[in-house]
Amino acid sequence: MALFLATTDATIVSTGLPTIARELHATQTQYTWVGVAYLLTQTAFQPLYGRLSDLIGRKTILLFSMAIFAFGSLLCGVAQNVIWLISARALAGIGGGGIVSSVWVITSEIVEVASRPKWSQVLSVTWCCSAIAGPLLGGLFTGRYPGCHIDFITEWSFQGEHSNIAISWRWGFYVNLPISFVALMILLPALHGVQFPRSTSSSWHTFAQRFDFGGLFLFMFGSGFIIVGFSFATLKGWSAPSTLCFIIFGFSTLVCGGWYEKVTTRDRLFPDTTFKDLTTIAVLLISFLHNFAFNAGTFYLALFYQAANDSTPFEAGLRMLPYSLGSSLASMPVAWFINLYQNKTHDTFGQNLVITLGLLISTAGFGLLMLLHEHAHVYSQVIFPLVAGIGVGMGFHAPYQVFTRALKPHEIASGTSAFFLVRFTGATVGLAVAGAIYSARMAAQLPPDVLQLLADSALNYQYLQPVPLRDQISHAVSLSIQTVWIVCLPCLGIASLLSLLIRRIPIDASTNIRCNDRCQTAQKDPNP
Repeated sequence: MALFLATTDATIVSTGLPTIARELHATQTQYTWVGVAYLLTQTAFQPLYGRLSDLIGRKTILLFSMAIFAFGSLLCGVAQNVIWLISARALAGIGGGGIVSSVWVITSEIVEVASRPKWSQVLSVTWCCSAIAGPLLGGLFTGRYPGCHIDFITEWSFQGEHSNIAISWRWGFYVNLPISFVALMILLPALHGVQFPRSTSSSWHTFAQRFDFGGLFLFMFGSGFIIVGFSFATLKGWSAPSTLCFIIFGFSTLVCGGWYEKVTTRDRLFPDTTFKDLTTIAVLLISFLHNFAFNAGTFYLALFYQAANDSTPFEAGLRMLPYSLGSSLASMPVAWFINLYQNKTHDTFGQNLVITLGLLISTAGFGLLMLLHEHAHVYSQVIFPLVAGIGVGMGFHAPYQVFTRALKPHEIASGTSAFFLVRFTGATVGLAVAGAIYSARMAAQLPPDVLQLLADSALNYQYLQPVPLRDQISHAVSLSIQTVWIVCLPCLGIASLLSLLIRRIPIDASTNIRCNDRCQTAQKDPNP
């Protein structure tokens, strides 16, 4: 439930964002940053949570993260302007990052190795279900719904004899508060008495001396500069000096960060094993490219249905069901397949095969998405996203399993943080790049006066008049989003080739023990 909260919040704005942008008078750049802000802070704090969990305990970090997430959601719900909303989304992302990292680390440590594929699959199904719930909830709270009175799409009222309850997009954030409370009530008794392994040398003094603050600083600012550069591209163009300076400086900072990671004597952000094994390098690159395409595809598929197909936010959420259900339902047979081959081969052959097959299917699926346009047949709008969804759904949990199997036992916590650091960086950069590409293509196809009209109407495409103008804009939106999918396609193709570099990792039966057994000889967690 905690994981569902954090991952749903990343997608809940996808269908409701045009309405939110209209009400808060957001520009096209601010439109993208509402999504990017959450992912950016969620990414940046991954390494810090991994190290802090060794110091103060897994459960403490999880509960603290849930509190930060709930507070950030509350601030999102009461936001009075778009800057407030972006800042609150960034705060919620700090909590969301800790939730995701803690849930996966705790699961890896309390579940037997032989059962990890099944439980990892449960987490992946939860992740995919959030892809369904996010757009639907976002659309439900911001769009038309049968039997409800609509107030110009910003809010609708449920009217009865004794009630008149107004629901708006703000409830997409308010709903996190009671769910967080229920999740907390379940977690406290469920984790009571569970002991986790901790480093006996962990202390605040050691943390200050050993944690790689320099690497984290370089990685955060490098990624941030790149994202700001792509945002500037939407405002000033790709050839503007400010755009080029931010992008070049961002990549240079990341290169410096890579060099720093090699020479630093502090505990590196990435475990020592990571860059010594071709398998772990390949898995990290695959995770980056996969989430680059998944996040950009999900975000702009919702916009395609609203802007190019004149759908309400709720209708857009329904139209996204083939994509979302495909990614979720694909996880179930994948879990069975991995368990089957793991029992047969006692290695990661099943995971490797699923990764390659999933990437090939998702590559084909995004190739089909490129064929969608504003007049596409309804069958195409169902089948093409379904194929893409099945492919991306197969790639959520298997890479993590392979990555953790390649690590040493004491590297799992920091390795998990590093894995999700790369995964969320891919999602964040993907959304920023997609936003820049979309804006550039729109600017190339529409005259300046029409672009100004779009800015003034704050993305409220559905009510643009006259009809010929709306049709012109719908066509431009369709072509612009096609370009986003064209960029995603080679990312998935390259990831498919990289999957061939992953080796088969044996599963040692001697490691098939539970965390509680290991902890009999480890220092006890003072936060039971």
